[in-house]
Amino acid sequence: MIPPNTIALIRSLLVMLVASPAHAALEVIGSGYGRTGTDTLREALNELGYKTYHMREIFQGQLISDVHLWHAQAENNCAVVHALRELFERGGWTAAVDFPASMCYESLMKAFPNAKVIHTKRKSAEQWWDSAINSIMVVGKTFPFNIIHKTVPFFKAHKSMCDAMWGNVLGGKKVTIHDVDFPHGYKEEFISAYEANNAKVKKAVPKKKLLVHDHSKGWTELCKFLGKEVPAIPYPHSNKREDFFKGVLILSLQMIFGVLTALAMFLYSLKKLIGLFSRNEKNKVE
Repeated sequence: MIPPNTIALIRSLLVMLVASPAHAALEVIGSGYGRTGTDTLREALNELGYKTYHMREIFQGQLISDVHLWHAQAENNCAVVHALRELFERGGWTAAVDFPASMCYESLMKAFPNAKVIHTKRKSAEQWWDSAINSIMVVGKTFPFNIIHKTVPFFKAHKSMCDAMWGNVLGGKKVTIHDVDFPHGYKEEFISAYEANNAKVKKAVPKKKLLVHDHSKGWTELCKFLGKEVPAIPYPHSNKREDFFKGVLILSLQMIFGVLTALAMFLYSLKKLIGLFSRNEKNKVE
C-alpha cells in the first residue's frame, strides 16, 4: 500500500508538471500566515486544478533563485512588483499560499488584479503561536537542520531568507533564527503581527474577492467562491504538527542525497577521464 504522504507528493509533482502552462497568471492568492492550514489549502487547490506555489515547492525544487528573490522582497517590503509577477508567470503558477508568498499578498494583488484572495487563520492567536513555535519557527535550530543550514548552499540561502522574512513580519527588525531568544523572545510582537495581518486583510481586499476560509467547512464554500465543482473525494487535512518535522527531514535528506549522487557521478566520470588520459599518455611513451 502506498503511504498517503507519497500519494500527495506524486499528485503535487504531477500538478506542477502538467496543470498549467508557463506564463499563466495567479488566480488565487493566500494571505494567511504559515501554520494556518496553508498546506491543506495547497492540496485542496491542486485538487481543483490549480498549480499552487508553497514553501514546499521551494524545498522540493531546490529553487534557490526564488529564495534569493524572496530574501530581497522581504528586505524591501515586497516593493518590486514586476519581479513577483515574472516569478509566477515564468513558473506557470496559478495559486500561491503560505510563506513567503503570503508576506507579499498586497503586492501580488497589484501584480494580478483579477486574482481572488483566500485567507486562513487559527481559532486564536495563541493557537497559531503554539503551532508556529513548535514547527516553522524552530526547525532551523534542531539537528540536523542546524548543521545543514551552515554547510549546504541551498539551506544557507534559505536560512538567510527566513531571517529576512521573520524580520519583515516583525516590521523590519533584524533577527536570525539561530538567536538564543528567537522566537520566544518575540512572542508579543509575533502575536501582534498575526492579529494585525488578519485585520488588515479584511480592509485591504474587496469583499467580493475575499474568502476567509474555514477548513472545517470542507469543499463547499471554497468551491462556491472559486466557481469549481465539488470533488468526489474527502477534503484534505495535511501537514499536521506531528508530521511537520518528518516531512521536512525527508525532503531535506532527498535533496542532500541528490547532491551527493550527482557529486559521486561527477567524481566517477572524472576518475574515468583521468584513467583514459593516463592510458593515452602511456601509449604515446611506448
